[in-house]
Amino acid sequence: VGMLRHQHISFRNFVGSNGAPQAVFTFLLVPCCLALNFTAPPLIPNIPFLWAWNAPTNHCAEIFSMPPDLGLFSLVGSPQKDVTGQPITLFYADRLGYYPKINERTGVHKNGGIPQVASLKKHLDKAEKDIAYYMPIDNVGLAVIDWENWRPTWVRNWKPKDVYKKASIELVLQQNRHFTLKEATKRAKADFEKAAKSFMQETLKLGKFLRPNHLWGYYLFPDCYNHHYNQANYNGSCFDEEKRRNDALNWLWKESTALYPSVYLNTKLKSSPQARLFVRNRVQEAIRLSKVANVKSPLPVFVYTRPVFSDMSSKFLSQDDLVSTIGESIALGASGIIMWGSFNLSLTKQSCMNLSNYLNTILNPYIINVTLAAKMCSQVLCHEEGVCTRKHWNSTDYLHLNPMNFAIQRRKYGKYTIHGKPTLEDLLQFSENFYCSCYANIHCKKRDIKNIHTINVCFAEDVCINASLNSDLYVSTELYFLAISS
Repeated sequence: VGMLRHQHISFRNFVGSNGAPQAVFTFLLVPCCLALNFTAPPLIPNIPFLWAWNAPTNHCAEIFSMPPDLGLFSLVGSPQKDVTGQPITLFYADRLGYYPKINERTGVHKNGGIPQVASLKKHLDKAEKDIAYYMPIDNVGLAVIDWENWRPTWVRNWKPKDVYKKASIELVLQQNRHFTLKEATKRAKADFEKAAKSFMQETLKLGKFLRPNHLWGYYLFPDCYNHHYNQANYNGSCFDEEKRRNDALNWLWKESTALYPSVYLNTKLKSSPQARLFVRNRVQEAIRLSKVANVKSPLPVFVYTRPVFSDMSSKFLSQDDLVSTIGESIALGASGIIMWGSFNLSLTKQSCMNLSNYLNTILNPYIINVTLAAKMCSQVLCHEEGVCTRKHWNSTDYLHLNPMNFAIQRRKYGKYTIHGKPTLEDLLQFSENFYCSCYANIHCKKRDIKNIHTINVCFAEDVCINASLNSDLYVSTELYFLAISS
């Protein structure tokens, strides 16, 4: 049985040259809530960070009798077309109503091709039946609409999606033969965006009405369009113009009950600093837009990622890559992670073996690490009434367990245990770099660190941190304070 230590995950040492007491004294002066900030409450009580698995890996169990260990994921669902009644439902374009689209290769129009030609009523009537089929019971869960053929913002339909602009302009010219191309383009833009808004907005309204216990939103909304990571001096930032375009979609953020940005990595970003910048800015943009409707009651942000690279489905993310995706998302205050995967994860017995090995040795231990660190920080800084969020969003501070003090062990039969306990310096790291984002409608209480004598957080059965803090260090801190005061 091997010990899984995360030695290459940085954990800053905040003890000054004068020793631990000075550091502890500084810690005692830092209140829990430095700024009034809010986050969405957890979807499931006592689970501040939600882990969801959305991949057709049931084949590993059904065909090869090799079920992957998904016990750490609160929600597990398959995106297969014939699977219904799942806690996470992903609606592709052919599974929800009559989504208008154009085949970019052949030019064939389906369901009208463009939204201003399609029948919204027929679409909603069909969507109602589809929702009843895929979601027969309104349990708590996630409802994600994956419509990627066109974008509701006209200018964002660049090649090859410009077929929607061309078809819209042609329609206007057919109806108004005296229009110039400039006039037709202006009218087409207005007509397209109005119809696109109606399709997306009314579909959300229908879903929320029929299944109000699910959190509804669109995959890849919002997007940051910061894919220029091959350029020199890449800093990951979203262009100001793209932020303004996102602001113009305020109707979408107000209608959604969750946001589902994507941070898929390709191999060009493998183990690179650009990956963290890429993800950080995409998640931060989603956090910003989650507050459009109500800054005191933001939308939950569930970040879509993959266990493999988008351009190499047989190559799993390394632990460095997990820090760049999962670690960034948690540190910025996201509500959860959705791991999406294709059939490639379970095509063969070997692929199922590879997936199981990856879960057992890389992904699951890292999930345990960041979850327990986040819970510990929440307990210390938030009274478990909020989540810890970076004070400086563009920093490299993460919610990780100190590898010098903790080790995660996987025992026989797949059970995990954790060994170690935090020090006051570990808690100081949280206070130095994170503040508490209170759950909506809760005003966080300031925490007197001197009154914290125990840490008690769990992720799963037997995966807990139970520790008593050394009260002698508090005494030495007070004596140190008296000494420097006199």
